[in-house]
Amino acid sequence: MESALPSDKSANPFRIHGVVEDEFFTDRATEIARIVKTLAEPAAKLMVYGPRRMGKTSAIVRAIARHEAAGGVALLADMSTASTIVDVANRVLAAAGRALGRRWKDSVSDFVRGLGVSITLTPDATTGVIVPSLDVKMRTASEDEQRNSLTRTLDALDGLARERNTTIGVVLDEFQEIQRFGGEVAEWHLRGIIQHHQRVSYVLAGSQAHIIERMLDKGRAFYNLADQLEFGPIDAGHLATWIDDRMTNAGVKAQGVGAEIVAAAGPRTRDVVQVARQCFDNSRGEDAATRASVAIAFDDVVAEQEAVFQANWHGFTALKQNVLRAVALGVSGLTTAESIATFGLTSSGAASHAASALVEAGHLVKLRGTPGYTYENPFFRRWVETETAADLGRGSS
Repeated sequence: MESALPSDKSANPFRIHGVVEDEFFTDRATEIARIVKTLAEPAAKLMVYGPRRMGKTSAIVRAIARHEAAGGVALLADMSTASTIVDVANRVLAAAGRALGRRWKDSVSDFVRGLGVSITLTPDATTGVIVPSLDVKMRTASEDEQRNSLTRTLDALDGLARERNTTIGVVLDEFQEIQRFGGEVAEWHLRGIIQHHQRVSYVLAGSQAHIIERMLDKGRAFYNLADQLEFGPIDAGHLATWIDDRMTNAGVKAQGVGAEIVAAAGPRTRDVVQVARQCFDNSRGEDAATRASVAIAFDDVVAEQEAVFQANWHGFTALKQNVLRAVALGVSGLTTAESIATFGLTSSGAASHAASALVEAGHLVKLRGTPGYTYENPFFRRWVETETAADLGRGSS
């Protein structure tokens, strides 16, 4: 367990923004070791997937740092904001420029020559490392030309690794976004590139499990392409003890508070740590944090996101709002006659269709092994419960 003290006891011992490192990170030893092993093995392929806010990216960054400390080369390209395949290629190019510049200062020019396309070279404002990018006009090129830009980029990395007689690890974060740029055609194109590379290892990471699971179906592009590592919740007992230790060592006594926080905000790591962070701030100057402190902290986090939740709510159809009400109030059978009548769900087919649309949009998650749904965001669930139950003539809890 990593529970080193923060250097300043007045500082909050929990962090939730950006990549979490050092003593603010805990557990994930097994996952990190598996990622490091993949990065070091030529032609290895690993798919890492699980819900958002589990700490995947922080674990990946930690794995890359460990791999580089051992003399390896790896890069992380985040595809989450890409709008075209050229954007994906540019993310890989930028990450490659920084990684190669750190490890082999003379290799960026070799890498660029291997691309065989027009490239702009721009010094990174912070490090001075030369960062290559494709001509911006490529973003409006044909789909074939755009796909070719990604092929050339990844092929050039494989070629450079062969010349250097080494392995280059490539992490494509939120890789499932590739399907937005051409559906299954784009998926098969990416598979076609990476399955032939012998000196590049690939870690394909993603957080939209329902999309990734479809991509893994038999007959789809990523079926049997890579080993799989499902990134689930941190052990509840470990996380609870870590929270108690961090709070107590930073000056707020906590006995069993961590378990209360995990139960209230779990299973996603960031949600849990967000409540722990708020609970610590609220408890400064008190003798100890308590169960009541956790409830207050949870509702404070909900209140902070009020404007976002209201905006989301008003963007839903009445049917989707009613489905969200039903799930927030603990209804497991949306298609029963009682649920349809109580929540105005029109029909069983309409209720199922609305719930599926909410899953696709990332607001609900289908439960595994049992009928029903749960919220992707526990704070949104609480907001719906407290703010909209009165519409049904019920008081909020």
